[in-house]
Amino acid sequence: MLTPEQVSFVLRLIEAAVLGGLIGLERERNNQPAGLRTHIILCLGSALIMEVSMRIGDGSPTSDPGRIAAQVVSGIGFLGAGAIMRMGASVRGLTTAASIWTTAGIGLAVGAGFHVEAVAAVVIMLISLGVLKKVGRRISARRSFKVVEIYVSGEDEESIIPEFEDILSKERCDVREIDVKKNLESGEMRIRMQIAAPRDFEPPRLVEAITRRDGVLRAEVR
Repeated sequence: MLTPEQVSFVLRLIEAAVLGGLIGLERERNNQPAGLRTHIILCLGSALIMEVSMRIGDGSPTSDPGRIAAQVVSGIGFLGAGAIMRMGASVRGLTTAASIWTTAGIGLAVGAGFHVEAVAAVVIMLISLGVLKKVGRRISARRSFKVVEIYVSGEDEESIIPEFEDILSKERCDVREIDVKKNLESGEMRIRMQIAAPRDFEPPRLVEAITRRDGVLRAEVR
């Protein structure tokens, strides 16, 4: 026969699994590397660790359950890093990594008994991941997507790319992805940037601004 404390413990674990599952389901629907099962296990584990740490330290003046929570938050960073993929100079998976980190926080909240706060956090997350994503797409639809190719000679990519990004920023263009290829024999470097440009974007003006920079062989926008 389960004691009231054990029943409460089990209910908290179930609550954490359900809340984590709601977030994981949204990630699963978007084909993200960390989906339903990952978020369920993550939230469940965080709640379990928090509940256990609170019960072990119950009545002990030297115990600090907050230290356990801090270790969980730090450790989740390594798990979140696994969801981040680097493609050239662009980075993908940051949203999923952030959801993993926040899901751990929700699990800790459930384990600590903050049920209303945990549910509120899940609702806000689902709105952010779903509704706000559609808003972002509508905003993006107002911009056109272009590819800028720049050929330079005898330059270091770490020093020259920020300069091109600054030029694009002045033209109100957002850089979405960067790909760099070097020709070791000729010393020529090709920088390809995918950008989101405003409707009144003028490619010739951008090309002129880029080619004024020393070392640039040619540039084109398509």
